[in-house]
Amino acid sequence: MSEKIKRKDVHCPRDKSLMEVREVGEAHLDLCGKCHGQFFDTGEMFRAFGLKAHPSYWDRDETGGSMKESELHCPRCDSHMLGQDVSYESKKVEIDRCGHCGGIWLDKGEIDTIMQISDLLKPVLDAETAKAQAELAKLGEPQFAPGLIARFVKMFMKGG
Repeated sequence: MSEKIKRKDVHCPRDKSLMEVREVGEAHLDLCGKCHGQFFDTGEMFRAFGLKAHPSYWDRDETGGSMKESELHCPRCDSHMLGQDVSYESKKVEIDRCGHCGGIWLDKGEIDTIMQISDLLKPVLDAETAKAQAELAKLGEPQFAPGLIARFVKMFMKGG
């Protein structure tokens, strides 16, 4: 858990019930016992569910990502949240994001849909990675010519 985020009683943005804290992976998630929604502080989706849950996998141009006002308030900081549509192929989900503290609210089952979208996008990400690696390989090893620092060090080594 981030040192910046102070733990406080967190209430479900849907039904206002007190949420319980549960350890999942390396994260401390806030879970609603009534509606089974989950609140993730910044970085917790990745810590709880691995790389495929990281926004770099599913928060992309290919997934749409249109934002609109949500009726929910952030359970962490009480700011008004934004709804974001995330869809790819036949999978679609609307998540709620806090623009203030970076938290993400997912209703029951939405983490599963996010993971399915990430699975579908894996070939796209693999192709991007391969392209980037090929471009780096073309650059080769950097060649450093003696510059200002080398000349400066050489002055002291000669004694003046």
